[in-house]
Amino acid sequence: MSLEKGRISTKQMTTLGLFALIGDMALVFPAAISAGSKQDAWIAGLIAIPFGVAITMLQVQLLKLNPGKNLVEISSKILGKWIGGAVALYYLFFFLLAASTYVREIEDFMATQIYEATPGGVIRFIAIFVLVYGVRLGLETLGRAAQIFLPLFIFFLATLMILLFPQVDLGRIQPILVTTSMPDMLHSIMYGVFYPFGELCVFTMVFPYAQKQKSTKRDILISLMFGSLVLNIVLFLSLTVLGVFFTEHEFYAAYILAQKINIGNFLQRIEAFLATAWIISTYFKTAMYFYAFTLGTAQLFKLKSHVPLIFPTAFLIYGLSELIAKDIIFYVKEIPAYWVDWDMTYSFVLPLIMLIVHAIRKRMGANSS
Repeated sequence: MSLEKGRISTKQMTTLGLFALIGDMALVFPAAISAGSKQDAWIAGLIAIPFGVAITMLQVQLLKLNPGKNLVEISSKILGKWIGGAVALYYLFFFLLAASTYVREIEDFMATQIYEATPGGVIRFIAIFVLVYGVRLGLETLGRAAQIFLPLFIFFLATLMILLFPQVDLGRIQPILVTTSMPDMLHSIMYGVFYPFGELCVFTMVFPYAQKQKSTKRDILISLMFGSLVLNIVLFLSLTVLGVFFTEHEFYAAYILAQKINIGNFLQRIEAFLATAWIISTYFKTAMYFYAFTLGTAQLFKLKSHVPLIFPTAFLIYGLSELIAKDIIFYVKEIPAYWVDWDMTYSFVLPLIMLIVHAIRKRMGANSS
């Protein structure tokens, strides 16, 4: 019997998936993908969209084989008690480490860009306190809250994009496909696929508890397309307004981008809009990883409830978010190169292996009968 009794609607599920896709990527995506392909990064981002959607649907296909079960339960069922348990532990470790990383990103962003005189530990404590409150209220409450905040999130992003378009200079992305080598382009495409879409592996811990409808698959595709287009529009605006150099070397390029808005020397300094939108999306993304770790751990070790694990997990995240990197420069320069490989492993390699093993076992069972 499932430990999660709550149920969310398809719209709430896709809204949580949208926040998981955008999340912290709203700020860090331009710098990550432009490092290799420079002014052609927007092309790499567009090429990456269908591949990213494909790996997400691959995970959905795996979940459909075992309706009502999440990834932790499915891995044990398909791969067996020991191998499946090891794979589940591997996912749980990633969920915990990812949640810690996103909390650290919130801390560093707020401490360096907005509340410069506030100790990072205080910001981290407040972020974790709000996360604990949300996760304790349950999946249904998180789903409803995400649905409430979605219009505000879209309004802030749409406002920023509309106000920035007058500053677009297409000369900043020229020449097109001349200076970028094929290996650099493929490297950027890989980042565009696995960096945002790969982190949707946490979606597999929420999907089983959504009320399915005939339009579920369509709604998932719409959410994926909308989220990926938002990220690529932010990337395009960064390249055409800030230029290639600042897009590549500014970790918070999108935030710097928002500071460029100036309409008649009157409407300006509205980067707080972007900060608010980013915090909303990153909060729900982090809450999903927090929830996935506690629920998956309870299921793996046959506990009666995942609620008692919430407070110990909060302490783990508080400590790990401090240990994850000595400063912002470290995880800007060192972590992404390895993180994208993790995303590829969790979102594509392991689900593909489980699908293959399931197909082989099914065929062997049919032959023996």
